[in-house]
Amino acid sequence: MSEQRPIALPALVSFLVCDQVIDDKITNKKSAIGLFNTVLVPQLPAVINQLAVLASLTEIESRVILELRLVRDADNAILFQTHGPVEAPSPLATVDLVFNMHGLRLADAGQYAFELHCGGEMLGRRRFQVVYRPLRAGPPPATTAGP
Repeated sequence: MSEQRPIALPALVSFLVCDQVIDDKITNKKSAIGLFNTVLVPQLPAVINQLAVLASLTEIESRVILELRLVRDADNAILFQTHGPVEAPSPLATVDLVFNMHGLRLADAGQYAFELHCGGEMLGRRRFQVVYRPLRAGPPPATTAGP
């Protein structure tokens, strides 16, 4: 994506990965539910049914184009990306961006990261781990009780 760097980059205040973000329309407060660093998957390729990224930014001095990427750390492959314009009423305002994803497909276990970019510069990176843990077949192992 070829874009010009803004005069001043926005400041990334927080960058969270969670199950969902609840947006209270009355108070405009956001609640990040189910923060995580690791996803356990019973099979590969894995499908993460619901995932959200919450990014809070300030010092947005003009209209900027932000890009969210999902990157596999092993080879820096970009698995997903989206971009769009963001504006703020003033540079002192904080803007909360919520990215909801459903049915995110990951082929391999390993380290992944969401990256937020502006004008070709990375504002921040949030890593998470995908761990393959197959379901056990059959009943759980029996335990023996002592006297």
